[in-house]
Amino acid sequence: MQQTPADSSLASDKPVHMPSGPQSIPFELQDNLVRLELEVNGQRQSGVLDSGTGAILIDREVSRKLGLQEGDSTGDAAGAGSEAKQLLPVTIANLVAGPLTFANVAGYAMELVHLSSSAQFPVDVLLGAPAFKYGAVSIDYANREITFGPSGSFGKCATPVPLEVVHDVPVVEIELWPANDQPPVRLKVLVDLGTRHSALVLGGSFVRSEVGKALVQGGISKQIGHGVGGQVQGTVVRVPEVRIGATSFGALDVSLTSNVPAFEGGVIDGTLGVPLWRNGVITFDYPGRQICITRR
Repeated sequence: MQQTPADSSLASDKPVHMPSGPQSIPFELQDNLVRLELEVNGQRQSGVLDSGTGAILIDREVSRKLGLQEGDSTGDAAGAGSEAKQLLPVTIANLVAGPLTFANVAGYAMELVHLSSSAQFPVDVLLGAPAFKYGAVSIDYANREITFGPSGSFGKCATPVPLEVVHDVPVVEIELWPANDQPPVRLKVLVDLGTRHSALVLGGSFVRSEVGKALVQGGISKQIGHGVGGQVQGTVVRVPEVRIGATSFGALDVSLTSNVPAFEGGVIDGTLGVPLWRNGVITFDYPGRQICITRR
């Protein structure tokens, strides 16, 4: 998960070519990341599709090799890990991701070395919000296939989850039961293809609440992930139930941390991650304001 600054507004991020109907491309699942081949200014690059990224991010070394002109820093990235990473505006003349083509698209250059190191493959580009916000995107983890299409083109979802788009990233409301004899807590979480090792990560004010502190005390301390800012330390605890919309996901292991700056802004309490839907399909429809999670 990698959020761009809340006050940044990227112009011209709409694809100049989008499919008129559903169109699929293969992907590789590596370290639970959706890896796909991209073409940037005519050169092949290793990309990752990431719903938790509010822009297109390109590794600084790749940016320099491509001769991109980097602007002055717009601030630091609010991602996982303790190290702050500068965001430097760039304009990419041409970017092709399957059936999507971008021309003169705005993005940011930043160091992605920590992410590449932990994933054990080069992450040259994080393909974020511009790939999601103008249509629907479905990721079939079982069949290793990404499908892009117009909003509403994938058929009716049996249990749609209402979606709020906040700073160009998808946010949903969940209910979490901290114990069988306690009422549920309502939380807002980002649905993040980049949260690879935990089904649910929570932080911010929640871990400092009475409920959160009690869960931390009953959990096991460990490394819970690795983001662009380095390792993420936290505590893992099992809760009896998590519900999203009309769907109950039953008992889940929840990771609790104070090591994610993005959780401290009061907008989101945490992230939903890949282990929740890894054997099924997740579909994002930003214009339709819904997410569909189908587990197998």
